[in-house]
Amino acid sequence: MSNCIRCSAELPPDALFCPQCGKKQLIQERKRSVRTRPNGSGSVYRRGKTWECSIVLGYIIREDGTKKVIRPTKGGFKTKKEALEYLPKLKDERPRNTPTMNELWERFRDSQKYDALSASRKEKYAIAWRKLERLWFTRIDLLTTFDLQDTVNSKADTFYTARDLKDLLSKLYQLALPDQYVKSNLAEYIELPPLKAKAQQAFSSEEIAMLWSDYADGNWWTGYILLMIYTGMMPGELLGCRQDSIDWAGKQIRGAGMKTKERRQTPIVLADLIVPVLSDLCAHTPGEKLIRINKDNFYQVYYDTLERAGCRRLTPYSCRHTAATSLALENIPPSVIQKIMRHANFSTTEKYIHINLDPMLEAVNKLKKQLQTPENTP
Repeated sequence: MSNCIRCSAELPPDALFCPQCGKKQLIQERKRSVRTRPNGSGSVYRRGKTWECSIVLGYIIREDGTKKVIRPTKGGFKTKKEALEYLPKLKDERPRNTPTMNELWERFRDSQKYDALSASRKEKYAIAWRKLERLWFTRIDLLTTFDLQDTVNSKADTFYTARDLKDLLSKLYQLALPDQYVKSNLAEYIELPPLKAKAQQAFSSEEIAMLWSDYADGNWWTGYILLMIYTGMMPGELLGCRQDSIDWAGKQIRGAGMKTKERRQTPIVLADLIVPVLSDLCAHTPGEKLIRINKDNFYQVYYDTLERAGCRRLTPYSCRHTAATSLALENIPPSVIQKIMRHANFSTTEKYIHINLDPMLEAVNKLKKQLQTPENTP
């Protein structure tokens, strides 16, 4: 039997407080649990409905001086026991020097194929690589389709983001296949989320007139919107365009195309009425670029301009759709519209043409009138 630490009165067995003075008694220190695995042997944890294991192999020093933990992970285990049993395989004991995903990425980034990519494609791959961080230091031969699919599902919110992840993973698998580090390209089995295409719209003729009126009132920046409408330029092409790429005599812009080979090789043609606008824009923009503004500020000024002019809040890409639609309403041959839009196939051009019911009804009425002429009456 023990005594109170204050008044020395005898205490009942397992008493927390002294019945005489009420003093709380000291509790015997609990025995610490003994670790079943030593430090450095890895850890397992639940992730959703499955278990995942990981192990710290070391650190790398980034260019900015900060440390990056090398921690390969493996998920998809139904039980904790399965995850524990897999831990030894995550250690860097690589048969035939099987590369990690990070080593394959560095090999891809130093390749001629990567050098030949456009700047926008390189940027997309860089973004995709950052999203694949949990796979960086995992050997490619240890990855399963579950690992790939689970990573894509957790890091990609849209179809296009998931597609970039799948495309980059496929590139890395293609590097590993010739040396037989893997038997097949598991990235091919990644399922992409459904494509939720945004319905693009075109500016109406009334809205185009509003923009011309706003430009005539001295708001020269509105000329950039008119330039995109009358040339079909994409926002990225406008932001990257240089003034020395303008051929004033030939009324065209060369070397400003983006994304596809067709758009890069085909010049942007300039209508007579937009040439003075383009000249005005260059006069207001000193330097080499056609427009001196970053992407975020461009969108802000763009939408402010639409609001001032009284137009709907349509995206900058709607200017390109407006160009194709306006050409179609003027009965320009499809092959010519395709060339102006710089598309390789007319099936792509068709997606940019938005005809409302009025021209369709007008066309049907004309056809009906022709059928009822006296010459055609039996």
